[in-house]
Amino acid sequence: MAAVAVVGAGVAGLAAAFRLRRRGVRVVVYESSGRVGGSILTERRDGYVADLGPNSLAAPSPMVRTLFQELDLESNLVTASSEARHRYIVRKGKLVALPISPPELLTTRLLSNGAKLAVFGEPLVEAGDSRVEESVGTFVRRRFNQEVLDYVANPFVAGMFAGDPEQLSVRYALPRLHALERSHGSVIKAFVQMMRARRGDEERGGTLVSFKSGLQELPDALARELGSAVRLGVPVTQLKRGPKGWTVGAAFQTSELYDGVIFAAPAHCIDDVDLGFEGAERVKTLASIHHPPVGVLVLGFRREQVSHPLDGFGFLTPEVERRSVLGVIFSSTLFAGRAPEGHCTLTAFVGGVRNPDLANADLNTITARVLDDLGALLGVDGEPTFRTFHLWPKAIPQYTLSHGRFKDIMDEVERGNPGLAFAGAYRDGVALGEVLASGEEAAERTAERLGAREHAEPA
Repeated sequence: MAAVAVVGAGVAGLAAAFRLRRRGVRVVVYESSGRVGGSILTERRDGYVADLGPNSLAAPSPMVRTLFQELDLESNLVTASSEARHRYIVRKGKLVALPISPPELLTTRLLSNGAKLAVFGEPLVEAGDSRVEESVGTFVRRRFNQEVLDYVANPFVAGMFAGDPEQLSVRYALPRLHALERSHGSVIKAFVQMMRARRGDEERGGTLVSFKSGLQELPDALARELGSAVRLGVPVTQLKRGPKGWTVGAAFQTSELYDGVIFAAPAHCIDDVDLGFEGAERVKTLASIHHPPVGVLVLGFRREQVSHPLDGFGFLTPEVERRSVLGVIFSSTLFAGRAPEGHCTLTAFVGGVRNPDLANADLNTITARVLDDLGALLGVDGEPTFRTFHLWPKAIPQYTLSHGRFKDIMDEVERGNPGLAFAGAYRDGVALGEVLASGEEAAERTAERLGAREHAEPA
């Protein structure tokens, strides 16, 4: 029986290990921490369900839906409220709904008349040189103007990457946006078509989903299926390729030999591993991918303490508005059961590239700064009835203008080292669905090289 080591028990690593086991491959998952899930972390206390990492999964792909079925999780799925379609952006200290259709764009207070003209005139802008590497900021200014960058692209990038649009590559951070210009010659034309398709998807049930007890249900279910194959508190210290296969060394463990290795730990962890294979020095550069700190503060309130109707997904804050929060999710509106009866839950994100010092501040300082913003923007009054916080010291990988080099390194090193694969948020996207897909795809590549076929039942 073929054997594969998986480094990292986040969802990418767990999904890879699960898929390999269904192909009859023996797997061992090495996890340096004492828990599974990686950036997924749910706290359940006092009637609250608080997700301290990702809060939802957008329109699960057929592959992800199949995974849910295999894990018997479908009965625990919860779908986002219809109110969650509304997104708000802060403008001049007020929440303004983000327009999602041409009629809404005409009447919105989010953009000035000049910015609206730039949006409607965007189809007339010629496509840029595809050979030139552009930042998100440069791309949006070229196709629209500075105001659209400030009040649409900037908060969107903060919500997705906790990043800076001037530093992120449009080709790699937002590949769909980049591809729309190439395929349609216009982002707006394609966007209108996508919105029509999205409405059809929503009618067919394709929308944001989570689980009754929070997203932690997903890694927990994967870990249950894998059982003793998951080794917690065991950091990998060595990965070496030899004539007989791959030697994996780990703290407190005897080195073991495997036919393949999937590295699914965060990119910055590669610095802690002694590598011995073709291209190892190049792989070491993955540790230089920037991961800014992000703090997640979940607060509960009695519903009467919040004057805003909370009729949406939440809000994002443009950098020009100079607020402490990057954004806030109306968690108890998004999914039922996130707060006790008569209460509501708000999940605030701070830090990122914009303000890393705040993410690293003490909890009382963070709470005070967040409450100041919630009071001004949502009419929150009084002390919270629930509070929990988690700091992610190295949170989301930044797909900067140099990210193409990292992708090339991973592709070339995989080709030069049969049996080695990379997976995770730094591989092919930071969204939860993309991270899951990277794990599944790494498993498929590895299984094909080993000649393992899918089994009807888990091995």
